[in-house]
Amino acid sequence: MVVPPASAAGGAMYELPLLPGHTNSAVQVMNDAGDVVGLSLDANRDGYLVRWGADGTLTPLQAVDDGSGGEAVKVVDDGTVAGFTDTPDGVRHAARWSASGVLTRLEEPAGYVNGEARDINNAHVAVGHLATDTATTRPVRWGADGRATELRLLPRAEGGAATAINERGEITGYVSLPGDQARAVRWDAAGRVHDLGSLGGPYVEPSAINERGTVIGRATDANGTWKAVRAPHGKKLKALPSQDPGARAVSVNNSDVVVANVKDRSLRWSGTGTTVTELGLLRGSGRTFVRGINDAGTSIGNSDERAVTWDAQGKVTALPTPGGLDKADPVAINAAGTVAGNLAGSSGWPVQWRAVVWR
Repeated sequence: MVVPPASAAGGAMYELPLLPGHTNSAVQVMNDAGDVVGLSLDANRDGYLVRWGADGTLTPLQAVDDGSGGEAVKVVDDGTVAGFTDTPDGVRHAARWSASGVLTRLEEPAGYVNGEARDINNAHVAVGHLATDTATTRPVRWGADGRATELRLLPRAEGGAATAINERGEITGYVSLPGDQARAVRWDAAGRVHDLGSLGGPYVEPSAINERGTVIGRATDANGTWKAVRAPHGKKLKALPSQDPGARAVSVNNSDVVVANVKDRSLRWSGTGTTVTELGLLRGSGRTFVRGINDAGTSIGNSDERAVTWDAQGKVTALPTPGGLDKADPVAINAAGTVAGNLAGSSGWPVQWRAVVWR
């Protein structure tokens, strides 16, 4: 890794290497071991999935028929990656990669033509959805052997998707009902489906389930307003209190502390959901955008265009950035407090992003 002259209270910044002849890169996910997965892009801006080890070693992830593209959605503790990749004809398929970069296409049973994996746990059980050629989607669980099992639907449901899984094998996602209505659901480890409800609007997007079984995400209410929502284990989905319309980027840690961006503000709710704190701005900034939180309660995001962290009390600290790079995209924070993201300068077009870590 290249170490530029940038260090501060937020730690030192390290630039991640590129594949030979490539010009850009972008972080997608990181695990607690410090492995980072993302794209290395060539001069034509074609992206190739790679895994950067915590020591900076670069491992290409195998593509279908030597193609490019794809997305990593999770890298687990042993370096296994889940996500999806495209065949040369542009069809998307759920995939898993070993720590050495070997590709396994996850099963698509007869009748399905494409799909995506959206999460994976340390037992290598992945979840996501499969779709028919008429775009009907079904929620799916793939075992460690890559075999697909369709998840149960609620009565009257026509389809849906699984979006997250925890280490106990509990899964969250949504199902689609007639009349363009959606309901959040939780599948327990035995495969039974539980209705978590909605806010009365047509859309609900559960994005995570923590080790307590708490589900978080966002949903629209009867007025079509997006709200950050939470469903503790065994309870229905409810909007978190004291928020304006327009929730985005909702995250939770294993203490049930939730952070979300609401318009140009970043909010943090206590584990009980009763106390809300606004995350602070850097001096001279006008807006914030929170991206995630770790189990220590440290959050990452932006204060205007600068990358920042917030401690458990909401105090903001700028992450170091070399001169000439004035655009930041922090993506992930792990248990050790390492932050992975992307930096660029705004002087040229297109924007030339580079993958970096702060530790």
